[in-house]
Amino acid sequence: MTTNNTIPIRFKADAQTVPYVMSYNNRYTPPMPDSAVDDMFIMQAMEQQKALKKEKSKENWQKTGVIAQVALAAAFVTMAVTSIIGLKRGGLNGQEISKNVKLVWDDIAKKQDFPNLTDDCVNPKVRDFIEKMKKRGNVKKEVLEYTGMKNPEQCILMYGPSGTGKTFSGQLLAKELGAEYTKVQFADVSSPYIGQTSVEIQNVFKQLHETATKNPEKKYVVSFDEIDALLVPREKCGANNLHLAENRTAFLNGLDLIKDCENLKIIGTTNVNPSTGNLDKASLSRFKNMIEIDLPNTTELQAALKFQLKKLKAIEKHKFFENNKKEIEDFVKDLQKRKYSQRDVEDIAKKAVDDFGIKINDSTNVTDEKFDIKYLRKAVENKGLTTGAISDEVVPAWAKIPEPTQKIPATVKLLQKRAGFWNSIKEFFSRNNK
Repeated sequence: MTTNNTIPIRFKADAQTVPYVMSYNNRYTPPMPDSAVDDMFIMQAMEQQKALKKEKSKENWQKTGVIAQVALAAAFVTMAVTSIIGLKRGGLNGQEISKNVKLVWDDIAKKQDFPNLTDDCVNPKVRDFIEKMKKRGNVKKEVLEYTGMKNPEQCILMYGPSGTGKTFSGQLLAKELGAEYTKVQFADVSSPYIGQTSVEIQNVFKQLHETATKNPEKKYVVSFDEIDALLVPREKCGANNLHLAENRTAFLNGLDLIKDCENLKIIGTTNVNPSTGNLDKASLSRFKNMIEIDLPNTTELQAALKFQLKKLKAIEKHKFFENNKKEIEDFVKDLQKRKYSQRDVEDIAKKAVDDFGIKINDSTNVTDEKFDIKYLRKAVENKGLTTGAISDEVVPAWAKIPEPTQKIPATVKLLQKRAGFWNSIKEFFSRNNK
């Protein structure tokens, strides 16, 4: 605090005219030197420029924020209008959005060329399981009452590498039980619209329940392929993948719906091993029977090769397998070394038959031409390595599923780009103000 004779120093000229300055304790204070006054003026100018710049940045930030908010609001309004127009065009009942999957049942027992349970191409684990299921279904009512045996498990999980015959095993089970068979693939129920996949899953289980309850005298087997897409662990869904949790919930609710249908069996097939933790534990508890289907051994591969070539008349006429036992054994061992599956054998046989047919097409006497093992070896060379030979790591199907999104109009995309541009400007000014 200064006395009345203290003159505030604002300019350099004032500092030169003031003879002395009295401080708060009335002691004499000598005049400020010119260098100190110059420094003070520089500091004042810098503070004024800083305050002016801050005020200007604040105004620009406010303008930018208003523009960005207007752009985002316009984008949301455009998306809402587009959605309403799409619903009106497709009908409020969602006729164009819904797939309305219709299950088609097949009687496997009527197929004459389908393998039998006793064939060598059938996986031993699958054969034992199906035989047990058949015996379990033939237990007398008196035995059931005496022993208190419960109903056989409804859900079965088959897992293993691709092409090892999981779907085939489900069909074989249906054949041996005298049941009708149908297959549901994830592509049949998946939808790009958010929440629609779970609706399709519910519709499938409603059809299963209705069919099984209307025909209690019949038996039914349904196979869900790539079931890992529906059994995503809860901890791996995350906030951005809530649709995966909805799909899993819809599937579990469907299992609860059909749990009283004793004439219905559910088979889930997957390439993912349950021990890896990539399948939901709560969902796995519904599958009381789990069967691992490994890659085939040499006996199964040779049996699969015979089954795929049995329609080739040249095989039987010239006794291909009887006259080439050593070559076929070496060939099958090579297939096992390459980790080939039954599906690979099917592809190899088809390519070999095609090459054989093209080769003898110009022959004058076709029936005299012999099928040689070189056609099979050439088919293997053309096929190369399979997935099993390249890598043993299996990626669950749910990890490949993109988030369901509706098609965004070009106008909305443009507004989103502009909003992103303004947001970047906003971040730039906010960094400069700090």
